[in-house]
Amino acid sequence: MPLISVILPTCDRGPLLPRAIASVLGQTESDWELIVIDHNRREPPVADQFQGTAWLADPRIRLVQPASRRNAATARNAGLAVAQGHWVTYLDDDDAYRPGKLARQHALASATGAPAVLCGACFHLQGRTRAVQCDRASWTGDDLILRARWNTPLLFHRRSDGTRFDESLPAGEDAEFAHRLLQVTGVASVPVVAEPLVDIYPQPGPRVNSNPASLRAAAARILALRPDFYSRAARRRYVLQALLAQAKLTHQPGASTALAGRLLCESRGADWRACVNAVLVSAGIFRDRWVS
Repeated sequence: MPLISVILPTCDRGPLLPRAIASVLGQTESDWELIVIDHNRREPPVADQFQGTAWLADPRIRLVQPASRRNAATARNAGLAVAQGHWVTYLDDDDAYRPGKLARQHALASATGAPAVLCGACFHLQGRTRAVQCDRASWTGDDLILRARWNTPLLFHRRSDGTRFDESLPAGEDAEFAHRLLQVTGVASVPVVAEPLVDIYPQPGPRVNSNPASLRAAAARILALRPDFYSRAARRRYVLQALLAQAKLTHQPGASTALAGRLLCESRGADWRACVNAVLVSAGIFRDRWVS
């Protein structure tokens, strides 16, 4: 059995996929399997597109074509169904790992005994970059819903045969899945490799993970998972964050401004970046590409 399973869904991004795969091949930890979930709808199958390439002959790489191609949750679940590694992590087809990603997260999980760990990331935006989740060695208590980043490429967890992504959620499924893992394992703190181990390259055009109703449903489920774990103040702030995200995505400048004011007060200014982003995006002044 491999030490680590990497699940990589891809959908009609043939030109970007080789970079993602090369970043796994370049890992300092070599005991892994890479499960490429072929969700292509408009492009030819991955096996046809890349016939004859060296990585297709690597025995550690498997291609899976699931029967259902509903959304990202179904793709990742198809990977989890066949994963054999003791540990699982994820990669999006437009992103890339830095060489020590798997080794560093596995070392931290082994040293702490934690069933799940996170890492930092570097977002590559127009004309600038921004590192996130690089200022804390762990997230504890309220910070698990208020500050932790649950993007699937940043998550590294022990394989759980009974936990799957909720396929009814077209957006917000990554955070909802992670918080169910926390509930199942009962952990109160998640260690973090506080360095950017993943390079994230947001792509132009409409986002597939910006469904406001789904994001709100995911947030409600997260709060319901451990009703007595988070403080009342954290729950209020989290609800405001979710409502502000919904107002931004539905382009309601009035609601965004009002909610941003309330959130700034509730967070004592800590959420200023998300507030400014929401107001500018909802008013049509700034595109939804600024990392909050």
